[in-house]
Amino acid sequence: MCSGGGGGGGTITMPDTDAYDRQLDRQLQAMQSQYDGKMQLAQGRLNSTLREQAKVLGELEDYRTQRAEEVASVEAEARRMANIVGPPPPEESAKAPVVGRDRFSGSGRKGKRALRIGRAANSSSQGTGLNIT
Repeated sequence: MCSGGGGGGGTITMPDTDAYDRQLDRQLQAMQSQYDGKMQLAQGRLNSTLREQAKVLGELEDYRTQRAEEVASVEAEARRMANIVGPPPPEESAKAPVVGRDRFSGSGRKGKRALRIGRAANSSSQGTGLNIT
């Protein structure tokens, strides 16, 4: 029995790992090209979507500009018409309220008599109460 050690002087040879390295490189290239293809496809979709969005935003800006010009022309026409027609007549509610002496001008009693409360003709009847005339 051999108890380790020994004799025969064998040489250790390094295995050829270049073939494994080449196989790994080919697999990495295949995965990388597949990844790059999907990424390029997604980037192309993104670019086309961004172009479409820019186009729609440009159309929206043109629409807003057109609407603003229409509103401005309508307002200008309204101002011209208002200048031709002139200001509207004052409304009835625009008159100053009647106060003091102006309330009694022309009719009714004046002076101290205007402040008195008159009595009813038949004040002795039941349930007559206070009648203001």
